[in-house]
Amino acid sequence: MDPLYLPPYSPDLNRIEKCWVTLKSRVRKLLPKSNNLRDAMETALKQAAS
Repeated sequence: MDPLYLPPYSPDLNRIEKCWVTLKSRVRKLLPKSNNLRDAMETALKQAAS
């Protein structure tokens, strides 16, 4: 049986990478208005969940 070669890794094809880009963008926008990074992350995650 011949080996099956997988394509090289591509973030464009991985859905979780797109989610991280969106989350990081939201956190960056909220960070100046928040007290700290944790608060900005919690707010961004709550917005994404709703």
